[in-house]
This record gives sequence, structure tokens and C-alpha cells, in this order.
Amino acid sequence: MLDVGRLCVKISGREAGNKCVIVEKINNNFVLIDGNVRRKRCNILHLEPLDKVLKIKKGADTRTVIEAMKSEGIDVKEVKRQKKKEKVSAKLIKEEKKEIIQKKKEPLKKSKEKKESKKFKHKKK
Repeated sequence: MLDVGRLCVKISGREAGNKCVIVEKINNNFVLIDGNVRRKRCNILHLEPLDKVLKIKKGADTRTVIEAMKSEGIDVKEVKRQKKKEKVSAKLIKEEKKEIIQKKKEPLKKSKEKKESKKFKHKKK
């Protein structure tokens, strides 16, 4: 009954009520699902099989599953993948902190120099 390509509804978990497709049968209790849910392993007790069977190959990628669902007239919510943030090394962070601290100290040095120059002006008079 739960073969590759079977359209199902997830009945438990955070994605309950969403339609999915069985992509691969892992063992007697678990299958790999994809579609309007995250691609992941799922217990067969958490799925309610529907009548439709989509024509997909075992282990089909997400894009293929979504195209098959759209061709059957099933609404598919497409999630845009977020771009990975660049990893910043600890050395760069330390260097940037040093630069910021130096920039903050520069105005202080200038103000100290001005004060010292004023002190000498007063003494000369």
C-alpha cells in the first residue's frame, strides 16, 4: 500500500495536514517523504495514504516530486532556501575589534594633545 510515489497526508507532528509523497521505503516502519513537508524519514503510522500514486522514481529529488505534484493539480508551497551566511574567522573578528578600538582612541589622543598644548600656552604667558 505504501509504495514509492504514493500521495499521503501527514497526520501528526508540526506538518500535520500537509500532503506529501513517499520517495523511498526505508523499512517496514519508516519511509522517506517529500513534497509540502520537509524531506525526511517518517513513521508510516504518521501518514494517511490517499488514492493517487505519482509517477516518480525511487529516491527522486525534491524538484522532481514538486513537478509531479503540480502536474496532478496539487497545490505546492515552494520554500525559498536561505543563503548561507559566510563564516567569519575569529582572527578577522579580532582584527575588526582592534580597528574599532583604535578609531575610538584616536579622538581621545587628539583631545589630550590639545589640552596639553593649551597647558603649555598658559605657562608661557
